[in-house]
Amino acid sequence: MNTLVPYLLLLFLTQIFTLPVQAFASSSGEDAILMNAAVKFRKGDFSGAAEAYSEALKINPGRAEAYNNRGLCKAASGDAEGAASDYSKAIGIEPALTEAYNNRGLVFAATGRHQEAIADFNQALRINAVQAEVYNNLGLSRAALGDHAGALDDFATAIALKPHYPEAFYNSGCSRQSLSDHEGALRDFLKLTALQPGYAEPFYRCGMSRAILGNHKAALLDFDRAISINGNYREAFIGRAVSRIRTGNFPGALADYDKAIALNPENPEIYYNRALVKVKLNDYAGAVADCTGALERRKNYPEALFLKGIMLGELGDRDGMLANLQRSASSGYAPAKKLLRKERNR
Repeated sequence: MNTLVPYLLLLFLTQIFTLPVQAFASSSGEDAILMNAAVKFRKGDFSGAAEAYSEALKINPGRAEAYNNRGLCKAASGDAEGAASDYSKAIGIEPALTEAYNNRGLVFAATGRHQEAIADFNQALRINAVQAEVYNNLGLSRAALGDHAGALDDFATAIALKPHYPEAFYNSGCSRQSLSDHEGALRDFLKLTALQPGYAEPFYRCGMSRAILGNHKAALLDFDRAISINGNYREAFIGRAVSRIRTGNFPGALADYDKAIALNPENPEIYYNRALVKVKLNDYAGAVADCTGALERRKNYPEALFLKGIMLGELGDRDGMLANLQRSASSGYAPAKKLLRKERNR
């Protein structure tokens, strides 16, 4: 789940409806243009809204809110550079305009410039420290730079300011998973599922943490719930397959990998993992076919070469076994080197 882009758009939608209406104290013609711009934005006509704000700025070039809102339009249209420029112009006119710092920070974050984003979010908070959304955005940029401990502080502050803040719970849970705090991650994701029970990813995240903690039976229930909400959730099928393997349900795991491959037929790891399940089910020919499928998608896949060699040996094809073990060994796979030496010494 990409957290930056959806929340960026959410901020556009909340701010565009508040800022344009704040200072309609000039000519009625300017008021009408600004109102028209807001209406166009609401309808998703971002280029049309940007043109309307440009028209208003010709009448009154000192209106910081109009630059900020035109920046929102440009960002929503994918023009990050143009948006950042407009936010900077807004800040130049009104240095205390926290929305412009936050919005420019979001554009910087969305384009990978997280240090600059952090500077803008911090400046917005220096002006007004009671902004849960800005703390959440700050945490996202810290997390993107690998500072998950710092990010957790920001998400906690966001939640303290806004106790029913689903995005902050989600982001906090993700950072806790990155820090291997799966008990804490579960607490965050369970709060999120209570707030938004209709979303699949929090249940998937719960399942992943439960599985890592060894509670595969509970993890299966979480993966089931995620899949019931989103029947094409590839990662949830893969997660459920692993938990089914851990609980001895190999036919169920096979069915999950079948579904995952149908959803993403170009992922070599899924073919390899399905091959391992087929070994457990004594389907050696099927395992060879899946290893071949993995190798068609990743030519030098030492584990798949090794397993294919072993399975060919089980099927009586010694030459095929040795050829695949040799390729695996040539890729540096130690188990293949060891087995190859034993086979050659026979």
